[in-house]
Amino acid sequence: MTDIRITFKIENGVEMYLQTQDDVTEVDLSGRSIVEIDLSQLIQCKTLRTINLSANLIRSIDLSPLRECPSLENLNLGSNLITSIDLEGLELCSNLDTLSLEINKLNRIDLSPLMSCLKLQELNLHSNDFNDVDLSPLRRCTALRFLRLDNNELYNIDLDPLSGCLNLQELFLANNRLDTIDISPLRNCKALEGLWLRGAGLLQINLTPLRECPNILWVDLSDNHMKTIDITPLYYCHDLESFMIDETVPLMAKVELSYNLWPSTLEDVKDRVFWVAEQSTMVIPG
Repeated sequence: MTDIRITFKIENGVEMYLQTQDDVTEVDLSGRSIVEIDLSQLIQCKTLRTINLSANLIRSIDLSPLRECPSLENLNLGSNLITSIDLEGLELCSNLDTLSLEINKLNRIDLSPLMSCLKLQELNLHSNDFNDVDLSPLRRCTALRFLRLDNNELYNIDLDPLSGCLNLQELFLANNRLDTIDISPLRNCKALEGLWLRGAGLLQINLTPLRECPNILWVDLSDNHMKTIDITPLYYCHDLESFMIDETVPLMAKVELSYNLWPSTLEDVKDRVFWVAEQSTMVIPG
């Protein structure tokens, strides 16, 4: 075993270091008021599994030394002041399970290095300043279960790359500026349980793809700007536990389903539904 020193500078300008050994499995330097840190010594840490640098004051960081950390599973850089980041270095972290970059100042990011992180299960990008995020590199991340993009400034998001994420369980897109969104790629996500779109800026959405998501439990569409929505597809979501939408939004559904037993969470809103025939003739509830 070899001693190593991880040097860093804190808010008052004082330089400090963490001394550990090259067989370390976890480095936790969270909440230390760190403004700068040098990760170069980690190239010796072949068994390192977790790095926690959250709740600091880091504005930029060089991740390239991490390409020498093949065992890395969890990298947490959440709650910092990072304005830009290069993920180069993570392309060789084939065991990476969780990447947390939430609550920073990021407005752009290149996810390309994650293409080879085939074990990635959780990607946290919420509470940043993104206008757009290219999800294409996630197409091969078939183990991905949780994707958080909520609380950003997204005007557009192409979900097509997620069609290959067959294990995706929850997608968070709340509190953005999307106007509209095509969720058709999610029809391949048979494990999907939660779709969170509260305050996403939506004017309209087609829920038809959710008919093919047998495990969907939670759909949150509240605090948007939709004038109406067709909830017919949710009739087929038998395990649905929660459907959240503003009381002022008129609901539509196919008239032939009006006397059928709906999932219990939707039975409570059936009296709000305008039943629509195939010819778009509206039947007023009551």
